[in-house]
Amino acid sequence: MIKIVIDNITNSKLLAQHGLSILIDEKKRILFDAGQDEKVLEHNLKLLGEKEKFDYFVLSHGHYDHSDGLKYLIENELIETVILHKDALKKRFYNGRYIGVSEEVKKLLDKVNVIFIQDEFRIDKDNIVLGDIVRKFYYEPEDFKDEKGKDLVEDELILISKNRLITGCSHSGVINVIEHAKNFEVIRLVVGGFHLINASQEYLEEVLRYLKVQEFKFIPLHCTGFKALCSLSRLKNFVFGCAGMVVK
Repeated sequence: MIKIVIDNITNSKLLAQHGLSILIDEKKRILFDAGQDEKVLEHNLKLLGEKEKFDYFVLSHGHYDHSDGLKYLIENELIETVILHKDALKKRFYNGRYIGVSEEVKKLLDKVNVIFIQDEFRIDKDNIVLGDIVRKFYYEPEDFKDEKGKDLVEDELILISKNRLITGCSHSGVINVIEHAKNFEVIRLVVGGFHLINASQEYLEEVLRYLKVQEFKFIPLHCTGFKALCSLSRLKNFVFGCAGMVVK
């Protein structure tokens, strides 16, 4: 079962925010991202009836809108193991504004077991976390920066759980992300951010052409953007998603 805990859109009493959090609840309870605010994460988890501990937390990349809800999980002892890319804690900026993992959350990580990875980490036979996404196909990177200059968000992690691909923001390009995942599993469903919010018409049309011929269904969330959602919704394999959605 997959539950969308946090998204930019909601159609229920769950709160919406610019952020993402997705729960995979099967043999292992895995929370993928935590949104940007511990209060929103707490509110939404409680409304979804989620009170039990999580076996693993996976951070898709080191941006605050995916990481900072971790404060609630760690302070309330709801998580034991956190999986991060080795570069996830680097300082990051956008237009001069700090957008990385908060210093408070970084300090709290001392209280849990942290696994730093780069390329891949298998949780069990059904779940694998992947990094080092090959950027073979065209994509449009944002103008993010770290303390040393340009930041291509190379700390991106994705999760494959039983033929379902979970993405954070697809900063590596959604086509690249999906094609990378296909090297490990046959993908039947893609859920998460597609990062098309500022996409050019040229790039958006390229993504549309790619998705149109795919056999998997996809649920674009978070940073996909309203304009792109409208275009994607015309495809037969599109599924609308928002906070509170449950996929069985």
